[in-house]
Amino acid sequence: MNNRHRSDRFLILYFLLPVLLSGCAGGSGQPVRSGIQLQSAAQLERGIRAQSKGEVLQAEKLLSDSLKLSSSIEDDPARITALINLARLNRLHHKPEAAELHIDQALKLARSQSGLMAEAAYEKALIELAQKHIGEALTWATTSLSSDNGGAQGKHLNLLARIHRTLGNRKDASSFAIRACEENQRNGQLEEEANSLRMLGSIERENRRFAEAGKLLLKSLEIDRQIGESHKIALDLEELAALSGDQGDLAMMVQYLERAFSVYLNGGHMDNAASTQLKMAEIHRKTGNMSLADKAEQTAEKLMRKESSLHSD
Repeated sequence: MNNRHRSDRFLILYFLLPVLLSGCAGGSGQPVRSGIQLQSAAQLERGIRAQSKGEVLQAEKLLSDSLKLSSSIEDDPARITALINLARLNRLHHKPEAAELHIDQALKLARSQSGLMAEAAYEKALIELAQKHIGEALTWATTSLSSDNGGAQGKHLNLLARIHRTLGNRKDASSFAIRACEENQRNGQLEEEANSLRMLGSIERENRRFAEAGKLLLKSLEIDRQIGESHKIALDLEELAALSGDQGDLAMMVQYLERAFSVYLNGGHMDNAASTQLKMAEIHRKTGNMSLADKAEQTAEKLMRKESSLHSD
């Protein structure tokens, strides 16, 4: 699967789990938690953990079990949470119809659960964006921002920046990313702060303000290293490679791509590792080093075959 945008992480569980487990207060002041409610939350947590390990079929089964349990007692917050995560799982594995089915059910339920509308609208925007329905994505991203009241505005602003950049609106993209960066710094959201910095660095690169772009991208890399976000580290390195390429330094570009390749490979992202090898092959051909170009292409082909065999199992 393509993991280029890991702002898609399955974080909603950790936001909602205390709610899902707390129930309502009884006369003694102690929370009342039904057995089914506890089972549903446990299956949800197990499903998200399975997905993080790449166990897609197991994740889908556990999330579906959680949805079935919560639906049996009309526990709408838990149902919405399971539906959003099922939508996310299907989107990330390129099943847009299943993703839309789940997210539309979540949105219908979330209209009476204002605290969950922001996350449901956020996922809806990502699903529309994945299908290149840019106008619809922008509408839902705007809804996600206006619905948020829990300190996650930086994430929603980052998404709006990403959509505007897709539309070619660099000025608006930069404006939203700056607001996102400020919001994320204020709330200590390090991962989203790094996303903001990477976006701003990429925009500055496109604007050919190379020195500023380098500062922003190195700061993003520093944060991603600090929090141990392997995939994001690779994205930072790829952006730094692109920056070196724009400045005409192909040797440095290859060095950054080699580092990104190593991170992707050791992180288990075979498709992305293959992509970096193909980029290196192209550079080697430009510089006349045909043997290295052929070697890089052969490595990419092996990785793509391995990735294909994993998905066919």
